[in-house]
Amino acid sequence: MTCCCYILQRREELGESHTLIRELSSFEDKLYSYFRIPLPGFSQPIPHDLDEARRIYNYRLYLATGDSYKTVYLNYRLGKSTVATIIPEVCDTIWKKLQPLYMPIPSTDDWRKIADGFQERWQFPNCIGSLDGKHVVIQAPSNSGSTFYNYKGGFSIVLMALVDHKYGFTIIDVGGHGSNSDGGIFAQSALGKAIKNYNLAIPQPRPLPGFSQPIPHVIVADEAFPLSQNIMCPFPGKDLDEARRIYNYRLSRARRVVENSFGILASKWEVYQRRIKLQPQNVDKVIKATCVLHNYIIKTTDPTRHNQAPECMAESNTSGAIQNLQQCGNHPSREAFLIREAYKDYFMSTTGAVPWQQNVCFGVAQ
Repeated sequence: MTCCCYILQRREELGESHTLIRELSSFEDKLYSYFRIPLPGFSQPIPHDLDEARRIYNYRLYLATGDSYKTVYLNYRLGKSTVATIIPEVCDTIWKKLQPLYMPIPSTDDWRKIADGFQERWQFPNCIGSLDGKHVVIQAPSNSGSTFYNYKGGFSIVLMALVDHKYGFTIIDVGGHGSNSDGGIFAQSALGKAIKNYNLAIPQPRPLPGFSQPIPHVIVADEAFPLSQNIMCPFPGKDLDEARRIYNYRLSRARRVVENSFGILASKWEVYQRRIKLQPQNVDKVIKATCVLHNYIIKTTDPTRHNQAPECMAESNTSGAIQNLQQCGNHPSREAFLIREAYKDYFMSTTGAVPWQQNVCFGVAQ
C-alpha cells in the first residue's frame, strides 16, 4: 500500500473534518477564529444536500487561512486533484446560493434606504454608495502574456465594489484584467456601464436638505474615478480654499466606508494576505464567495462581536494580495462640476455643516 493510499484510508479516523472541526463546534470563539464564520452561520447549511453542505463548510478553511492546496488536502486526507476541483466548486456554490439573498441588485426603494443611511450616519445626502476598486494579486497565469500584468509590476484581477452605509457590498464587478488602465477597467465594467447608462433604478433627483434645486443621487469615489453627474470626486490640488477643503473632507468621510469594507474583507479572509495561486477564473470565484460571505456575516451577526467593529478597520489593513487602483484623468461635464459645487455650498450652509468640520483646516478633523 502506498503512503498516499494509507493517508486517504484514514480520513474518517484522522481527517480534520472528522476530528478537530467536530471538537471546535462546541466552542464558538475557536470555531469562528478558524472558519471566520460565527457558530449560527456554521450550523445552518446553505444547500439542502448534506454532502454539499459538508464540502462548503470544510473548504471555507481555504478562504479563512489562505493555505495552499497541499495543506488542505493533507489536513482533510483527500486527493490533491479532488481539492483542486472542490474549492472552486464550493466558492461557486456559496455565491450562487447566497447572492440572491445577501447581495441582490437593489430596487429604487433600496437605494432610497441607502441614501437615508448615508445622510443619517455619514451626513452625506443623496449618496447611494461608496465606490472603489482593488487589484487582487495573483500568480502569473501560464501563457497569459501581459494580460494580467499591472502598473505595479505584478499580476492581478480587479475587484470593483459599491458599498452601502453599513459596510456591505451592494454590487461587485470581478474579473477586470490588471493590464488595463484603471479608468478603462471601470468604464468597461458592467458596474461602470450600468451607472453611465442609468440602468440601476436610481431614484429621481431630489433637493439637498434646506435647498430647492433637485440634485441627482450620487456615488462617492476618489480621484481614480471620473467625476460625473452620478459620481462625486474630490477637488484636485493642495492649495484649496476652506470650502473646497471641507468638501473634500466630507466626501472622504463618506468614501472611507468602502476602504473599511476592503479592510474587513482582507483581515477576515486571509486568502487575501498573499498572492493567490489559482487560475484567473477560479480567483474570480474566490473573490465573489468572500464578498457574499462578508455580507452574510454583517447581516446575520452582531457587528460588535468577533472583532468585527468596522470603525476600527483602516485603509492600511488592505495589504498582501489587495492593492489600490491607479489615479486616472477624465474630462467631466459642466453638469458634474455644478453638482460638486452644489455639495460644496451645502456643506458650508447652516443646514449642511457639521460642528467638527472646521477642524479639518487645522488637521484635527474626526
